[in-house]
This record gives sequence, C-alpha cells and structure tokens, in this order.
Amino acid sequence: MFRELIRILAKQFDAPRFEPHLTLCRAQDRQLPTRGPIRLRVREIACSPQYTKTLFVRFEPNESLRKLVVDLGGKSIRDPHLSLIYKSLPAAIKREVAATIHLPFRSVVFDAIKIASCISPTETRRDVEAWQIVASKRLSGEHRPPACGVRRLAEHE
Repeated sequence: MFRELIRILAKQFDAPRFEPHLTLCRAQDRQLPTRGPIRLRVREIACSPQYTKTLFVRFEPNESLRKLVVDLGGKSIRDPHLSLIYKSLPAAIKREVAATIHLPFRSVVFDAIKIASCISPTETRRDVEAWQIVASKRLSGEHRPPACGVRRLAEHE
C-alpha cells in the first residue's frame, strides 16, 4: 500500500519515487543483525517543513525497535516515520493532503532491513534519486507477508 501511495503522490506532485522505508540511523559498516520482524503502531499522518519529512506516517517506538537500533550501532530513535513524499510544498497543501490520507490499519510489520548509501543530509530530488542499496536482509521470525523495508543509512562518501 505504501509503495502505491508514494507512486501516486510522486506523480501528482512531480516528486521523486522511492522505496517505502523506516529510516533508523547512520552507520559506516554493512553488518545486519539477526532479528524478527518489527511491528509498529501508527500514531498519525503528519507533515513538516523538513524535506525528508514533507509528508509522513509517524509510528510509536517500542522496545523491539530500540533493540534493533542498538544492534545497528545507533543510539536512539526519536521519531520513527515512513516518508510518503519528498518535495518542497506549501504548508497548506501538505496539511490538506495529510488530512485526506486514511490508513486501513493501525500497525505495520517491517520485515526487511537494508543499508543504503546516500547523501546526508538529503535535501533535493537528485539526492533521493542517488540512493543506493548496499546490503539487505529479511528479518526472520514470525511468517507474515512483506510489508515494508526498514532502512539503515550510511553517509555517502
């Protein structure tokens, strides 16, 4: 569902397309931990002036997510979210679009982890389109259909 929503918004607003993901932390290595899928409760659809949080789904952090971030070498995760579009838009338009999105579920299972090489900070369409996946792994555990990838960022050298 997120992939389709991102595609629709990208087409409507001439924005870059990207794979749905939950950004976790910056890292320099490519070690991926062995963990089970992570289920996160949806808090809200929100928007902000920040390019990488133009319009996004905000999640409640939980202990499983905190442990995964530590396993990845991160310190903490303050605002887990899944971006829906990367585009500079007027605040009124972002609020209007956010108000029209109603998710048919209250939680999301993240069942894969990927390390991406990217420019940091990501501030333009070109930056988003330059992202490259350098490692990936399915999170094992309870068997569920694929939902979304969890992504870990490595700074682009």
